[in-house]
Amino acid sequence: YEGEVTELTPEERPDPAGGYGKKVTAVMIGLKTTKGTKTLKLAPQIYDSLQKEKVQVGDVIYIEANSGVSRRVGRSDQYATEFDLEADEYVPVPKGEVHKKKEVVQDVTLHDLDMANAKPQGGQDLSSI
Repeated sequence: YEGEVTELTPEERPDPAGGYGKKVTAVMIGLKTTKGTKTLKLAPQIYDSLQKEKVQVGDVIYIEANSGVSRRVGRSDQYATEFDLEADEYVPVPKGEVHKKKEVVQDVTLHDLDMANAKPQGGQDLSSI
């Protein structure tokens, strides 16, 4: 999934362990491209990674569907005139559909396979690629 963030709303409920905190159960995110918009309901782990990337409304992001990895590509160029000076990189709104098929090509040598199978560590072996 790829697009400009139009909404970023966490669904919260009171913490089951008690106390005053709230626990995020899901996050509703709206993505917009040149061809259309889509609202997605995502897991709280993805919301945590979006928080780490400091994603806000108006940013262009990319979320990998099968692994849940999210990347902030940059700020939408529609916000380029908002400030005179800003450190953000402005990128155009993605073309095409929100849900894209991307092929990731990764070169793996025989040595890489041997190393991954010799000492498997969480997330480092070939099956997680």
